[in-house]
Amino acid sequence: MQEAVHHLGFTVSDLDRSVEFYSRLLRVEPFLRRVYREEFVSEIVGYEGTVMDCAMFAIPRSGAILELLQYLEPPLGRVSMETFNVGNAHLCLVVDDLDEEYRRLVETGVELRSPPVTVPSDIEEEPGRGGKALYLRDPDGITVELLELP
Repeated sequence: MQEAVHHLGFTVSDLDRSVEFYSRLLRVEPFLRRVYREEFVSEIVGYEGTVMDCAMFAIPRSGAILELLQYLEPPLGRVSMETFNVGNAHLCLVVDDLDEEYRRLVETGVELRSPPVTVPSDIEEEPGRGGKALYLRDPDGITVELLELP
């Protein structure tokens, strides 16, 4: 079996709003934007009559894709987006200069959970030691981590 990450997907409530947010965050536009109505999608996701609006971004420098989905059918539901809840996930993006990204995102009104935090360099089991990290939220409350490696 081939082992590689192809894409990470998030369900969002308003695809236009999320495309705007992730275009700013990633500094790229989606390479695909379309509505899926085909039966194979219903078969894959397990919901009869699925219709979903989709946008796909190439995550810079990663080879991976971020897939954003807005379900038009079946109707959307809501869950608590707190990161401590079982099943919630987050996307971690490596950046060159976290302080610069922080300033840029503050200026655009992004909901940041913290300023850049330095990861202690004396914790041997920590792969990010000596780097910096922060969490932020997208418009639906999905957590994104920004990480500057040491």
